[in-house]
Amino acid sequence: MDKAQQTALRALKDEVLRKVGRNLLLNQEIEYLLKSILGIARIEGSIADAATRLEARQQNLSTSSMGMLLKRVREEFLTSPEEMRDDEYSVETSLPRVKTTVQIELSPADRASLEAELAALAKERNELAHHFLPHLKTESVERMAETVARLDQQKDRVVAMSNRLKSMRDTAHQACQAYAAFLQSTEFQEAFELVWLQGSRMIELLLETVAKPRRADGWTDLSYAQSMARAKEPDAFADRKIRYGEQSLKALVMKSQLFDVAEEVLPKGQRTLIRIRQQRPC
Repeated sequence: MDKAQQTALRALKDEVLRKVGRNLLLNQEIEYLLKSILGIARIEGSIADAATRLEARQQNLSTSSMGMLLKRVREEFLTSPEEMRDDEYSVETSLPRVKTTVQIELSPADRASLEAELAALAKERNELAHHFLPHLKTESVERMAETVARLDQQKDRVVAMSNRLKSMRDTAHQACQAYAAFLQSTEFQEAFELVWLQGSRMIELLLETVAKPRRADGWTDLSYAQSMARAKEPDAFADRKIRYGEQSLKALVMKSQLFDVAEEVLPKGQRTLIRIRQQRPC
């Protein structure tokens, strides 16, 4: 090998080493992007433990292998809602809980393609990080030039995936920001309070009682319904004002939007009648 060839070979060796390092760093960016996406892909818990659960999730992701990250992306970010499995909560079941998932909608074909591309890049990264040296032929200018070309091709694939994941991450962040703004709105507070009230045991007991109306016209005296329901579970009616923000049972029944309410005039005074509303609020 003459001096010119030796000089060219040394330059190619330096180029290979530089591009190996470049590709490894680019692959590391893929890993960080996956962790960033998964970090907000699922937020869940009660007011008491949501922050702790999120911190634990972030910590778990920080030490996850690439293989585990790909598995979680597949199960938590690319899986359709109907395919998802609910995790059990470790908190007291009487506490209100929130569970939010952030996902990117893809067609089955696009999802399969993305999963395959990520798996292929992970395999290439492992080869580069752990098995590159045995394939490095430093004695041949031609082989070294081929290696440089392969590293450039790999870089193009990694950069394309990085750009795609950045777009997904930004979209997920925007969705979270919009959701956070909604959680702070009056509309959410009112909707949450309505769902909380409608799902209460007190309202369930009233619905069970009114489902078999006392009168032929379908109406039931609210006082009668209350006494029957309270006889079953007195605790369900305790601390109404603290739980639901209203003290009057009639006010809560109206607020639930699950009943029709009417006033019947009596010779001495009046009484409140209720019946199950046929068209429930959405």
